[in-house]
Amino acid sequence: MSGNSTFEVVTDPKGLSGTIRAIEPEAVLALDTEASSFHRFKESVCLVQLSTRERTWLVDPLALPDLQPLGELLARKHMEVVIHDADYDLRILAKHHGIRVENVFDTLVAAELVNEPEIGLAALLRKYQGIQVDKKFQKADWSKRPLPPPMLEYAAGDTSHLISIRDILKEKLIELGRWSWAEEEFALLTDAPFNLTGNEEPAFIRMKGAKTLKPHQLAILKELHGWRDSVAEKLDRAPFMVLGNDVLISMATDPPGSASEIAARKGVNERLVQRHGADILAAIGRGLAMPKDEWPRMPRPKRWQRDADYEDRLKRLKRKRDELTLQHELRPGIVAANQLLADIARTLPGDMDALIALPGMRRYQARNFGEALLAVL
Repeated sequence: MSGNSTFEVVTDPKGLSGTIRAIEPEAVLALDTEASSFHRFKESVCLVQLSTRERTWLVDPLALPDLQPLGELLARKHMEVVIHDADYDLRILAKHHGIRVENVFDTLVAAELVNEPEIGLAALLRKYQGIQVDKKFQKADWSKRPLPPPMLEYAAGDTSHLISIRDILKEKLIELGRWSWAEEEFALLTDAPFNLTGNEEPAFIRMKGAKTLKPHQLAILKELHGWRDSVAEKLDRAPFMVLGNDVLISMATDPPGSASEIAARKGVNERLVQRHGADILAAIGRGLAMPKDEWPRMPRPKRWQRDADYEDRLKRLKRKRDELTLQHELRPGIVAANQLLADIARTLPGDMDALIALPGMRRYQARNFGEALLAVL
């Protein structure tokens, strides 16, 4: 996608100072990042795209690891930073560079709140700017250097039209009386990277399909996962590029007993067996030999006291939520996500204050839909 036909690539402290001087007077700035997590074991921010209404810069954090001056700029309250689907960008900027973006406008969240039929950036650019996005670099390896001109041009296009889309969506939010909804959502995004509760679950348990395995199979999966991570780390390649998750799950459920049995698996190539066959069999052996009392076990789901009317209340709440969704032309999750409805059905909040106190309940949800939901109880 080509955006502004010109952009500047910033690779040294002097260039960064000049970029920041040029951006400082602006009230709105568009931002995007490209990271290496799809291709590399070590995640890093590989590019930061910045656009004002007129100009675009591509900052290279691999050439310029100290982004503190940019961090100071993004932390200013008067500087509105427009990002599409901000969650990941905000998290990696916080994690790798300690950057906190203080005033966010997320075009994806805004598109949800005005009930856009399609909320992806490509769809919004097509609808509002008449731009057709070529997604060929979406899964490219941004850690490679030098980046070829077509990739740089593609990256520049990610932010060069974002402020125009923000203008259109903000106008719609105000028109619909939902600007305060957006402000509440955006404020939560700013804090989110700094309120992360560490996921206590080991990475191998979080794999798709792992939760259905029996404890003795999880023991094998744990060993295979550890082996794969050590290889991926040495090569600095994403783990799935060493061996796919589905192959690990299949080996845990039905362990191969020889190199030829490994080679017969779907998704395994000959070279992998030659290089790592013995290590894979050793990892499987460790899993099989693991004493029963050390087998990984899935934590038992929280047990609630049996409440015969709970399911009935939840059904009624979902029915009411669906009515409100149609009535206000909104996505169901904007009125109330399923988890929130389950919490309401279970805890039976007696009034508006108790409702607002529920985790995940937004003030705008309580204000606009709270009474209707409480009436169902």
